[in-house]
Amino acid sequence: MTGGVLLFYVTYIILLLCSLLLMAACIWSGSSLIVYASYQGLSGIFTSVAGAGLLLLGVLQTVFIMLFLFSRHRTVVPYRTIVTEQEQPVLFDFIHKLVKQTKAPLPKKVYLVPDVNAVVFHSPGIMGLFGEADKNLVIGLGMVNSLNISEFKMVLAHEFGHFSQRSMKLVLHVYTINRIIYNILYENRSWRSAIIWLSNKGLLAALFSRVFVLLAAGLHFLFRQMHELINRQYMRLSREMEFQADEVALSICGTDTAISAMRRAEMSNACFQQLLQRTTSWARQQRFIRNIYEAHSMLIKYHAKQNSTPLDHQQLPQYDDDQFGTTVKSQVQFRDKWASHPTQEEREQRYLAAGIPGVKIPQSAWTLFHDAETLQEQMSHQIYDVLAPEEMPEQWSSAADFIREIETFHEQYAFPAPYNSYYDDRPFSDISPGRLEPFSEEEQTLYTLSTLYPKSHRQRIRHYFRDVQDAATLQAIITGEIQVPQFTYENVQYRNHEALKVLDKLHQQITRDSQWLQDQDLMALRYHYTFALQHALEAATNLQEQYRRILSHQVRANALNEIAGIIMESIPAFYGASNTPPEKADARLGILRQEAEQLLQLLQELLFQHHISDQWEPELQQKVTHFIQYQYPYMLEHPPLPEGLETMHDISASVSDHYNNSIVLMKKDFLYRCLDFSELSVPH
Repeated sequence: MTGGVLLFYVTYIILLLCSLLLMAACIWSGSSLIVYASYQGLSGIFTSVAGAGLLLLGVLQTVFIMLFLFSRHRTVVPYRTIVTEQEQPVLFDFIHKLVKQTKAPLPKKVYLVPDVNAVVFHSPGIMGLFGEADKNLVIGLGMVNSLNISEFKMVLAHEFGHFSQRSMKLVLHVYTINRIIYNILYENRSWRSAIIWLSNKGLLAALFSRVFVLLAAGLHFLFRQMHELINRQYMRLSREMEFQADEVALSICGTDTAISAMRRAEMSNACFQQLLQRTTSWARQQRFIRNIYEAHSMLIKYHAKQNSTPLDHQQLPQYDDDQFGTTVKSQVQFRDKWASHPTQEEREQRYLAAGIPGVKIPQSAWTLFHDAETLQEQMSHQIYDVLAPEEMPEQWSSAADFIREIETFHEQYAFPAPYNSYYDDRPFSDISPGRLEPFSEEEQTLYTLSTLYPKSHRQRIRHYFRDVQDAATLQAIITGEIQVPQFTYENVQYRNHEALKVLDKLHQQITRDSQWLQDQDLMALRYHYTFALQHALEAATNLQEQYRRILSHQVRANALNEIAGIIMESIPAFYGASNTPPEKADARLGILRQEAEQLLQLLQELLFQHHISDQWEPELQQKVTHFIQYQYPYMLEHPPLPEGLETMHDISASVSDHYNNSIVLMKKDFLYRCLDFSELSVPH
């Protein structure tokens, strides 16, 4: 890692020196030619021009290199509040004691941020890179909101474990280098502006600008390769650093505390992100929560209730292996080049292997903070300043109202409990439209609601749709849409050229599970159809027709989703390149018009289905009507304007969201209807 860092700095310095040497050589050569030409009379005019051009080229290339390599970039951290020992004496006493236990240096400054996180960082600047820089600690109040004192101690001890690592200095260098490279490749506009300015200053200047474009392409290639080289080593180092910091914290806090801290933090972060999304939409409606962290705690408890997760005496969820293991994650993994943390599974395995006992302090981590409620409200104000800076609180809503709205929304779209989440978050199977066969007498004795909808089926269905998504990821690796040198599948590492072999194996499993799900859905539908037939032929026919209508709506909704995606891709493709050849522009316009025609047909169909379109907001109904009457005819005669495309995407995406919600309600109504035709409806 040290070698990679030194290589970058040496390369950086060599580029600067070469540029300066080239400038000196061009100035000397150009000046010499001009002086020589002054003795040649009229015949020396061309020599003088060549000398002046050479001199100008030397100066311009140095200016270009300076603009290319040096660009001031200031990282803005919107939420970061410094806290002192006078303000929080108990917290700092806790930190002082923990520093002694971990044998780590005391942080120079302690900052508070709103999210579910805790990090350490060096003070920025030259001293941080090449001198003995101050070390700082950042504490996320969302983290405090979801942990007890023992778990909070585990999190901070992990960060102090980083404080004691000499390799933290290398991490700072790598972070700085990544920022420099990212700025050069994507953010630095000064050299591009200089080339554009130069290209408009005459023929000679335009030739110079073309040379600099080629030079920029070469430098871009060089820095991309440098980034690959450095981060390949950094990934190995960062994983070891995380494991070593875990060892420091684990030796102090114990295995059980480490596992519960990580699980609570992960679920708390998911709740906090959901909270921020809702908070933003509420702010647009002039609805504000004075204390966001109160709502965060209530949301954590609500999700625990939804997943039958017990709470401890401090009202914090207790996640066991079964409850936390229900999350189905992709089996195709490839680490982000900027990532620095091992997976949760890897860390838990190490915690369990260590088997270190620890003392638990169950009180909330908020007990370490003075005047916690005021602190929460201050941070809540900061969140609003960033998420909704233009909105001003006119009235305050209670956190209970916020949770009640989430609960109402969930209840509105929740399927009946007897199905044990069997139909949740997936489409109904496409069962052939032939007349359903009722159960035989033997089948009627074999199948019940509990045998058709056991809880175990839900996990297999999740695995099936996970595999479908993994297959799409592998296909993207094969086609080059996702460019990675290697990936892991089922914790086994493969090179990218082996993706096809893994995909073939995965397709076999998908085929088996797809057929199983098709058979299960058919058996379940036949079960309810049999009870409906015993009730009345008309009831059975209506049940079958209701299922078919849902299938047709699903097909229409999928088409709408695809249209929204294609339009979104077309916006940058159509307007992002100014030098697009006419034939390509015409082809893109043809695709857009084709998608617009499909969108028009779907919107017209949905408008006539009032049980769907009447649920749209008035603003969306106006947009749809305007598109049908004006935007679509305009697209047939003229290329669409960028704002017109954005409006078209907004319409397709908004209608798609509403339509999918409507389909969920149709499914819910159908499933309740099915319960009327089941053993539950038979009198005992």
